[in-house]
Amino acid sequence: MVGQEANYIVSPALDADQAVIFVPGLGGGTKFVDQWNEPGREPVIRRANWSEPMSVPSVDERGAALASLVAGSGATEVVLVGHSMGALVCLEAAGHLERQLRGVIVMCQYPPHRTPLSPLAELPDRALAEEIEAPQHIMDTVALPEYARLWRSEYRLLNRYLESDPRPMLKAPIIAVGASDDASSWDTECLDDWSHYTTGSLSVHLIDGGHQVVERLPSETLREWVRKVGD
Repeated sequence: MVGQEANYIVSPALDADQAVIFVPGLGGGTKFVDQWNEPGREPVIRRANWSEPMSVPSVDERGAALASLVAGSGATEVVLVGHSMGALVCLEAAGHLERQLRGVIVMCQYPPHRTPLSPLAELPDRALAEEIEAPQHIMDTVALPEYARLWRSEYRLLNRYLESDPRPMLKAPIIAVGASDDASSWDTECLDDWSHYTTGSLSVHLIDGGHQVVERLPSETLREWVRKVGD
């Protein structure tokens, strides 16, 4: 179980009925979320960051922790937005939420049964850092082996999750977003299989860009998807 000392921190805090929560993937930043929150725009799009970045709880534990935070917040209309591995965390969190959940938006991530096991956990430190496009200051630091240990642990946890069963079955709609130059999401046939995880509607969108396209996603595009899952 997830301890009290390790959990998601949602910022800004959940203090309203409506909440859109963005969950990043492995090593993903969230600073760009600020560009989605023009003054006066509602609902506020919030960021979820793990409170202990150097700890590596499993995907389903993270999902349960996020769901527990949402369930205790008083928010009644929640949309979860997950990028890459964060999409899988959102799937697991959504499985614990009922009336509060309006929908889920998954970006740059095939559904679990269509995601191949990752070979990255077996790469040497620097090769692994290069493969995941780690920032230069991390590539050059003496702490690179510690970062590489964390990344390997994450990928091993991801692989274990991909081999596990059963998966959550949601009632809420899902929007699956792929990127044309992203090996993790360019195939719309694979994205169509997100329909296996909901009895609600599925909408698939393919946009131009690579795996980090989320960092340049226009606010209005995301907000249109949020409106769509709430209809």
